[in-house]
Amino acid sequence: MSAIQQPNPHLFSVEQYYELGELGLLDKRTELLEGIISDMEPISPWHANIGDILSRIFNQHACDRFRVRVQYPVDLGQMSRPQPDLVLYRPGIWRGRHPGPADISLLIEISDSTLAFDLGGKLALYRASEIQEYWVVDLNGKQVHCFIAPAYKRRTLSESISPVAWPDITIDLRELFA
Repeated sequence: MSAIQQPNPHLFSVEQYYELGELGLLDKRTELLEGIISDMEPISPWHANIGDILSRIFNQHACDRFRVRVQYPVDLGQMSRPQPDLVLYRPGIWRGRHPGPADISLLIEISDSTLAFDLGGKLALYRASEIQEYWVVDLNGKQVHCFIAPAYKRRTLSESISPVAWPDITIDLRELFA
C-alpha cells in the first residue's frame, strides 16, 4: 500500500509577493496571508457604502489622534500583507513600511460573503499578530463581532460600538445598518 502524498503549497515572502506584482503576474486584487496569495472578493455596493460611512465617521474624529487607512496593506511580518477594509493607526510618515501591529489601534473587516474566513483565518492571523482590536462588520447579520487583545473574547453588538482606544467615538449600528 502506498502512502498518500499531499501537495505542498509554495509559500511566498513579502518580497516575492511584491516582485510578482511588479512583473504583472497578479492581475486581480490579492492579499498575502501567511505566505499564501489569495484573490480578494469583489466589493459589493453595500460593503462599499458601509466602508464609506465608517471612514467618514472616523475621519471626522481623527483630529491628529489617528489616521484612517482604507483597503491598503498592513505589515504583519515577512509572510503577511492583508488589506483590511479600515484601519485606525498612529499618525506619521509612512514611506518605508506599512503600519504594523504596534501602530494599529483598530482593524476592521466588512463581511458579506467572507464571514467564515474573517471569523476564522483572519481572526487567527490578527490575534497572533497582537492587533489590539478587531471588528468584523457582519452585513448579513446586521451586527459587529468585536475582539480585543489579549483575550480576543468575542462580543457581538447590534446597537452601538466604540473603539477601546477612542471611547469618545460611538457608532450607532442600528443607523449604520438601516
